[in-house]
Amino acid sequence: MQPVGVSRRPRRGYHSRMAKPSTKSPSRPSALVRAEHGGAPVRLNAAEKKVFSEALRLGADLADEVEAKVSAYGRWLLEAVFDSDAAAALDDRTKNPVWQELVRRAGGPTLRIGRRMLFIAVRLAAYDKRITDQTWRGLDAGRKELLLPLREDRRLRDAAQHVTKFNLTQTKTSAYVSELLAESGDAPPNVRLTAPLLMGRMKKMHESLSGAAVLRKVRALQVELEVAERKALAREIDKVRDVLTAIAREVRGR
Repeated sequence: MQPVGVSRRPRRGYHSRMAKPSTKSPSRPSALVRAEHGGAPVRLNAAEKKVFSEALRLGADLADEVEAKVSAYGRWLLEAVFDSDAAAALDDRTKNPVWQELVRRAGGPTLRIGRRMLFIAVRLAAYDKRITDQTWRGLDAGRKELLLPLREDRRLRDAAQHVTKFNLTQTKTSAYVSELLAESGDAPPNVRLTAPLLMGRMKKMHESLSGAAVLRKVRALQVELEVAERKALAREIDKVRDVLTAIAREVRGR
């Protein structure tokens, strides 16, 4: 998510030797790497400082606007879809038909926000209703979102107090939440995934399951399997299909 230029003889003042094509993966933007590792600030001249200040102002306005709209949408969802029932909105197994259809359409042409934002909006609204602590209420939506993996009201309240007390940035808030999850044994598995690895898995699955011979074997299984076994197998296939659909949506940028 690199066109090759035409080679020219280097002019005087340029490197005398052409660099060999790199076989390494494209590196991450250096500004991002420096930011993640607490690098030294970049020195700016007067003109650059003026542009930088305006970028900060516009970025802050954008963040405020996005957070306000996400919060407002979440409050509406909680009230209109879940009848202001925070527990129902936080129930991962909810059978609410309107919510199920919203989740199904998320990321598509009729609901162009993704499922992640949909869940974040309604969860923030639900916890805002349940947690009356003013520190939680006063925390910005961006850092509240980072605390959501803690899930329990008490843990969210205590974490909000810690984040506010030490004025943690979003980066440090994310690290803090990871530490809390690791301490409690709730940390998600460390998933190592690269584009070549994902591509290899997709190719392997395609090669192992495609072709007329596989379909003939599957037809033969209908005779061998009991009804309950066929239904169980069909459910597992549906799960794989849903996962692949979600992955394809993310790869295509929704």
